[in-house]
Amino acid sequence: MLKKFSMLMILAVALVVAGSFNQRTEAAEVYVGTYSDGSNVYLLTNTVVIRSYRPYSFNCRVRAGYDYLNYSFFAYNGSPYYRNSEGYEGYVHGGASPVAANIYRYVVNNW
Repeated sequence: MLKKFSMLMILAVALVVAGSFNQRTEAAEVYVGTYSDGSNVYLLTNTVVIRSYRPYSFNCRVRAGYDYLNYSFFAYNGSPYYRNSEGYEGYVHGGASPVAANIYRYVVNNW
């Protein structure tokens, strides 16, 4: 009986440890481009909140110099669309915002 209990405990600990490798716990800043004013933009990975995977819909925050901006990504007319806290918005792949496209691409490839 003690052997079975010990084996179950070892298995439980192993499952907990193995499951913890798949979680993002550290905050990181990932470079996603440069705004037209020359500010380098960094995605704060600990702020990414996925609302839906099909289609991809999520919120996040970026740092540009000393400023922080919030982005919201969602599907609009079947295509990825973004809106940020400064009032800019548009289709992700429309070419108007390479930074938004890079944020979207990074999140889709890593979440």
